[in-house]
Amino acid sequence: MAKAKPAWSYETAIAEVEQIVQQLESGELPLAEVVEQFQQASQRLQQCDRFLRDKQAELDLLIESLDEPPVPPQ
Repeated sequence: MAKAKPAWSYETAIAEVEQIVQQLESGELPLAEVVEQFQQASQRLQQCDRFLRDKQAELDLLIESLDEPPVPPQ
């Protein structure tokens, strides 16, 4: 039976990027691996950027709704 892929997590993605940066900074990876790791980090950062933009839009809507007059009870 195939394992279920864990849900995406912002915190996990950032941790992966930090790990990749440490590997790149070590200077011990061959060039092909450096390029591959850089691509993975770039993809993770793009995912994080989309996530943060979506959450910012949600927060903006919530804040906007606070400015609306309350609906009177019926």
